This record gives sequence, C-alpha cells and structure tokens, in this order.
Amino acid sequence: MTDNFDQGLEVDVLAASLSLERQESGDILLLLARKLQLSLPKNTQIQRQWFGLGAIKSITLCFDDYHYEISRQRYGEITAKVIKIVGGVKIKTTEITTTEWSQAVAQTLAEKANNNTQMREALSKFTLG
Repeated sequence: MTDNFDQGLEVDVLAASLSLERQESGDILLLLARKLQLSLPKNTQIQRQWFGLGAIKSITLCFDDYHYEISRQRYGEITAKVIKIVGGVKIKTTEITTTEWSQAVAQTLAEKANNNTQMREALSKFTLG
C-alpha cells in the first residue's frame, strides 16, 4: 500500500507542478487550496484578497519546523517559499521554484505519512480523491 501511496503522491505532485506552469494562477491555487483544505485542514492556511472573499492570494502548509508557501503575485505570477520556523519565529525565508516547492512538499508529506497514520489517511484522500 505504501508504494502505491508514494507513487500516487509523486504523480499528483508532478501533475500539479506541470499545471502551475500552464494553467492560470488563480485556477491552480483554487484547486490546490480545495484539495489541501479537505485533506489537511489543520496544516493549511489560505489567504484571500478582499477581506477573505476574493481570489486566493496564498496557501501555506504549516509543519513543525518548516512552512511551505505558494502565492499569486499582482500580475498572476506564482512564487514559492520555504520558511524556517524556530520557537514560533520566522528565522529564514527562501524563495524557490514551484517545482522545488512541490518536491519539498511531497517529501515532507511522505515523511509525515510514514510516521503518522492519520496523516497517511489524509494524504491518501488528497492524492486518490
């Protein structure tokens, strides 16, 4: 089961990273936000424009020491960041490519799934629908 899960996660993340390059930024962020909010509600923070009612501005996946943020800039460009957290304080923010972001998120999620049954079930829901 773990092999199928890992392969499903890799395929989904690869598809998402390819989609980030081709689709309109608002569409891909909306899809990603819906999937992450359904499968990982405790780890997902979504920031919207216009007092929380407008388009999605950024999505942040929060884990113990690292937060992974993907956001849409003013003219639709997608940017990605990894934020190092120590004691609840941002220590370092590194801007990375969307492909690097999706790979880092996939790796972190796979590690968490190996150690946590509840996380594994949530990720299975994310990747398999």
